Amino acid sequence: MSIFKIPVNFCDELRALISRFWWGIEENKRGINWVAWRKLCQSKSLGGMGFRDFRLFNIALLGKQVWRLLTEPESLWARLIRAKYYPTGFIMSASLGHNSSYTWRGFLEARDLLCGGWRRRIEDGLSTRVWGDAWLPETQTGRILSLQVPGYENMLVAELMEEHGSGWNDTLLSVAEKDGEYSVRSAYRRLTGDRDALELGGVSNWEKERWLWNRLWKVPVWPRVKLFFWQLCSEALAT
Repeated sequence: MSIFKIPVNFCDELRALISRFWWGIEENKRGINWVAWRKLCQSKSLGGMGFRDFRLFNIALLGKQVWRLLTEPESLWARLIRAKYYPTGFIMSASLGHNSSYTWRGFLEARDLLCGGWRRRIEDGLSTRVWGDAWLPETQTGRILSLQVPGYENMLVAELMEEHGSGWNDTLLSVAEKDGEYSVRSAYRRLTGDRDALELGGVSNWEKERWLWNRLWKVPVWPRVKLFFWQLCSEALAT
């Protein structure tokens, strides 16, 4: 899962097996899934059961490899990938190209889904583009939203600084972790969090849901009783 993108059909088969087991549906028999799988994959604090979304978890694992390409550019495998797919460019702007391998296709999908959580940390500004890279720390996208000035598309941050810079460091940071390093857990939470917030209608509704469900799971009763209350609140009881 950490190197290759898992086919969607295989992810669906895994989902079906777990779903049938959870709802007690016997093999070769039809049954009712009382709650949608997407809901079950939400965290318990949002009314789900914390099951893994295999496709998004696979993307989070692939993102680790993309992170290594970004932060370890002189490693042997990174040099081989760069020589084949972006010999004169940067992985964040690399395209699919012709006859791309299945592995490279998976890397690009992970890059496109996760790059919103990465930022450039500046030192001399010689490896960061003003408009093309995410380097502004206090914005949602990290990028300058104004229109590019014609003729300055590849302008570097170094050109905005005085001759003796301020001591920034042109490295990559993951905004999900305090130490700036990539973690699969944070990447997965970001992928599912963006989707869950969208489905719940924004961050405010998300926080309300979190407060209500956290109260439920902290009730000092047996786990089977909590599960019954979850089914009741989720309208997952046969009537």
